[in-house]
Amino acid sequence: MYYRWIDTEMPDWAVTEIRERGRRAWASWYLEERREKAEAEEKAAQKKEWEEYCVEQRAFLDEMIRKNQEEKLRLEEVYRQREQAREAERERKRERARAAKAAEEASDGKGKYPRWTQ
Repeated sequence: MYYRWIDTEMPDWAVTEIRERGRRAWASWYLEERREKAEAEEKAAQKKEWEEYCVEQRAFLDEMIRKNQEEKLRLEEVYRQREQAREAERERKRERARAAKAAEEASDGKGKYPRWTQ
């Protein structure tokens, strides 16, 4: 809003109105700047927090994967050892059966009971 003044002197109310409008304009501009800056800082803080959370979750998942792999290797080793023990027991029993069969064939058939059973 512009006024055309006949003389160069303005009334006091016009001067205060112009100064007040200028002050309000600058105040709103500063307020908007502070609001934008606060929003930018908040977004940056949220982004940083999210990135930290992601890093923590990734570290946790990596740790879980590592533990699962270690557990899998440990279980495979246990299963392998059990299989070896079973195979050794089977071989021991086969050897006993072979020895018993050889003793039966080598025994003389005299008497009611074979000699190797007494």
